[in-house]
Amino acid sequence: MKSDQHFSDSIEDYLEAIYLLGQTSVRSIDIANRLGVSRASVSRAVTTLKEKGMVSKLPYGNISLTEYGLNVSQNVEKKHRILKHFLTDILGVEESRANIEACGIEHDISDETADRIAALLEKQKKS
Repeated sequence: MKSDQHFSDSIEDYLEAIYLLGQTSVRSIDIANRLGVSRASVSRAVTTLKEKGMVSKLPYGNISLTEYGLNVSQNVEKKHRILKHFLTDILGVEESRANIEACGIEHDISDETADRIAALLEKQKKS
């Protein structure tokens, strides 16, 4: 998905968690554990994600990304990977610190800037 449409950091974190937990048939408790939040917080977030058309969930059922939610979550995860790679391999930031900082930056960086960093990384790899 090529779009600079911006969602809240929280929305993106939930989408990324669902994506990394398997994209379909994800349990609320697993999302809560991954993000370190309560199941009530997950429930509220899932309601918001359903309203935005990003997830589907039957009452008392597991959570699955819709095609739209999958596109957004893949974009967030892609930015995270690019940023983590840049921080560790180019700037020499320790991996756990780079992971934390990439998680913060991924929400604010545009697709264009992420693509430029990816191109720089590719150019660096060929050198």
